[in-house]
Amino acid sequence: MLKNKKRKEITLDIETIALLEIQAEREGRKLKNYMEHVLKEKANDIELTDAYKAIMDEMLDKHEKGELNYTPWEEVKKQLLSK
Repeated sequence: MLKNKKRKEITLDIETIALLEIQAEREGRKLKNYMEHVLKEKANDIELTDAYKAIMDEMLDKHEKGELNYTPWEEVKKQLLSK
């Protein structure tokens, strides 16, 4: 039962697969599960830059001051469906 998952095929050389199999076995995991685990960890291991943090701080400040205009989701859906 897949929940909100998307399949992707990858091609790796034999040596890489062999190394991954060894590491998966060390952790008591199947190869596929180990690869999914490693990729999920890597994807969540992002470091926010100072520039991004500054932009987000500015947006949060504007939000608190009521200086931002938002479009309701229903209106966005209508616009998208009318195209």
